[in-house]
Amino acid sequence: MAKFFSADNKFFVLMSKIFDMLVLSVTWLLFSVSGLGVAGYCVGTGKVEAGSFVFYVLLVLAAALTTLIGPASTAFYYTVVKVIRRERSYMFKEFFRSFKLNFKQGVILGFIYEVLTILAIIDFFYLWETSASGSKMGGMMLGAFLVLVVFTIFSVIYIFPVLSRFTVTIKNLIKWAFFMSIRHIGWTLLLAVMFIGSGVLMYLSFFYMPPLMFVVPGIYTILASFPMERIFKRYMPVEEVTDEESGIDQWYNE
Repeated sequence: MAKFFSADNKFFVLMSKIFDMLVLSVTWLLFSVSGLGVAGYCVGTGKVEAGSFVFYVLLVLAAALTTLIGPASTAFYYTVVKVIRRERSYMFKEFFRSFKLNFKQGVILGFIYEVLTILAIIDFFYLWETSASGSKMGGMMLGAFLVLVVFTIFSVIYIFPVLSRFTVTIKNLIKWAFFMSIRHIGWTLLLAVMFIGSGVLMYLSFFYMPPLMFVVPGIYTILASFPMERIFKRYMPVEEVTDEESGIDQWYNE
């Protein structure tokens, strides 16, 4: 009986990891969806008059908050791999350490992809209407646009995990994310299916099963981390000295 209630019992270890995953998912959502919540209040409720000063202030605030999805996603991936999978350090310590360390680049990348997303939505509806009118050029442009969207999704899948592990410029982060997605296209296609499927589940759960929103991000991240970590190991330098000698926790090489 004492063995069953031991902290080393596999059941309690699993339950602890599931709980930590839920807490991480909620933390990520608070940072990532806060901007959408402000935008929803601003546009959807009708309590703020469209075109008013407050309306534009809330829109700017929503746009600014939405960029936090960059450092939050970076910290989320890093913490899931290091703390949940590798059982190193503490959850909140690693999450906020990574969030702070990658804040500037994460916000910039979040802004870049936010702008790309807005432009993509506008362009999609325009090109869809153009192609629906029977324009051959419109159909060709829509096809080319969809190809660009696919490659953008590929880069999004890699960009924040890459940021969590490598210290390089934003330009090189984007180049590396694109390079890895093409070089490991088999894994990328699998990750893309998981990424899009998770996005659809998140959208549907918002309307039909809200509690599922707190589960999907963690499940996607931990499943995606298995092929992602296999890919990263090919690019991580293996130090010949021990952690004690270098003063660096080389948990990612385990």
